[in-house]
Amino acid sequence: MRRVHMFAPQEVKVSSVNASSVRLDWNWAIQMYDDLSIRCQLKISDSQTSAVRDCVGVALRFTVLDNLIPNWRYNVTMRCGTAQHFWKWSEWSSSVEFLTMGDVPDALDVWMQGNDSQTIIAWKVPLANQSHGDIIDYEVTWKPTSERRKKSRVLHPKRSLALSLDATREHVVSVTARNKYGNSSPSTITIPVLNTGSGRVKSSKTQGSNGGFNLSWSASPIASCGYIVDWCPSRGLCTIDWLRVPPSETNVGIFSENFREGVRYLLSIYGCTPGAPVLLERREGYVKEKIIQDGLFRTLNWKQRDMDVEVSWDPVALQEQSAFIQGYILYYWENNSSVMNISTDNPRDTSLTARNLQINSYTFTVKANTTVGQCGATSITVTLNSLTDNLIKAVGITIATIFVLLCLIVILCYRNWECIKLKVYPPIPMPVLKDKWMTSLAKQSCRPVFVEMSHHTEAELMAIPELHCKSEAPPGLDCAEQGNGCFNEPVENLTTRRAAAPCQLPLLPPPPPPLSSSLPKDGRLNPAYNLTSTDSLVEGSNGYQPQKQKGQLEEAPDTPLPCVLTYILLPQLPSE
Repeated sequence: MRRVHMFAPQEVKVSSVNASSVRLDWNWAIQMYDDLSIRCQLKISDSQTSAVRDCVGVALRFTVLDNLIPNWRYNVTMRCGTAQHFWKWSEWSSSVEFLTMGDVPDALDVWMQGNDSQTIIAWKVPLANQSHGDIIDYEVTWKPTSERRKKSRVLHPKRSLALSLDATREHVVSVTARNKYGNSSPSTITIPVLNTGSGRVKSSKTQGSNGGFNLSWSASPIASCGYIVDWCPSRGLCTIDWLRVPPSETNVGIFSENFREGVRYLLSIYGCTPGAPVLLERREGYVKEKIIQDGLFRTLNWKQRDMDVEVSWDPVALQEQSAFIQGYILYYWENNSSVMNISTDNPRDTSLTARNLQINSYTFTVKANTTVGQCGATSITVTLNSLTDNLIKAVGITIATIFVLLCLIVILCYRNWECIKLKVYPPIPMPVLKDKWMTSLAKQSCRPVFVEMSHHTEAELMAIPELHCKSEAPPGLDCAEQGNGCFNEPVENLTTRRAAAPCQLPLLPPPPPPLSSSLPKDGRLNPAYNLTSTDSLVEGSNGYQPQKQKGQLEEAPDTPLPCVLTYILLPQLPSE
């Protein structure tokens, strides 16, 4: 008896295609196979993987393939054999190729990166087996924990969005992807409050190996949903990338096609929690350190202090450090002499001082000390000056500075001379009679009395008037002596002053002096005016002398005194 095997299925085809499943049909070349229990093996392959599935049935002529990737191209071939008394598989059938239907994208892998000014929301661009169709755009929504959502759309293939968020509050951010079949389910992340000051986690150094980083850390009880490790260059434009680690693992190897030798990377380890992620550790390192090229220090400055020379430089930017700098070395030498050096182990120092030098020319070279050797050499040549030269230079600079300042002051004063003159020597105003004096004068009701010259003799004109008080004159009335031309005005009676008695100014003619000797050369009279007390004054007053009464009010110093003013105008001599 000879063993036989089944023929391969024929006319294999796809009859129904969905997003994640297809129906596969075939026929048999021999009709008796309809009564057999048949076992078939299907080999499903795509551009990346290959898998084998089995199916069993009586008169098996079709099967359904499920759990397929939407919008994904597959290739299927099959072979069969009897389920009972199996001996050998049939030959492989001809292959059939099909494309599943598209579907909404898978949920995005979302992460964040925060700094003092803004928060970067980033997501990984869906792969072809995740997008299930061409991505059109992304929708980002964010809000504080108890406020209305804000929304923004980002076109494909951009994969991040910068947001200006309040760093003192937590925010909830959701991102969805959209294709022609619809939107993906939202991916949500909580942005934590930004830690400042002492709350920041300090970074430690790490060394790369085999083109990547091998990291390990201590397990954290708060990492309930695992860990997230992210990395990006320490300086410059940062395209952040990240990797998710299960909760049971505390080490990971990080490899990326974007890693570059001589570039320092900042690696952060976060604990995944139901709320905001928590920063656990930070590392800094190079995938591979490289020797720093010469000319690392763009500008070397030097300063002479007595016989010492201080060489200084600007801090070296991280972008220019292709290896960890552990310190600096300063080499210096005279012409054709031995080389001396001084060094520092502090990578933050920016100066070194060479001491006890001679008056001569020196060459100074600064190098960076790194784990791959001394590198980045930069040199300058200087000539030291004697102390006298330095003093002369300082005095000259001081004098020149003073001269320039004086010139500026002179120019400014010249251009603003009129203004300065007005400030220092203001114009003296003309005297002006004040309103107070004019008012007090008006209240006295004084009027000048003109004396007619034609009614008086020369002796009367030259007479000196004497003041006599008349006790019999009633107060408040005007009195006048028409013969002598004296006129007295009434005086305002004030309650705070004594009432002034009416007065007369009689003309008492003394013996006239010679006219020629009494007249000045210009013909104008200028008699000496002298009030003298005479017996007639005592007689006219009947022996009465005014006394200050007790209880009488003192005169107010600022109140105008009551008076009777008489203006006596001396007439001119009649012209001949």
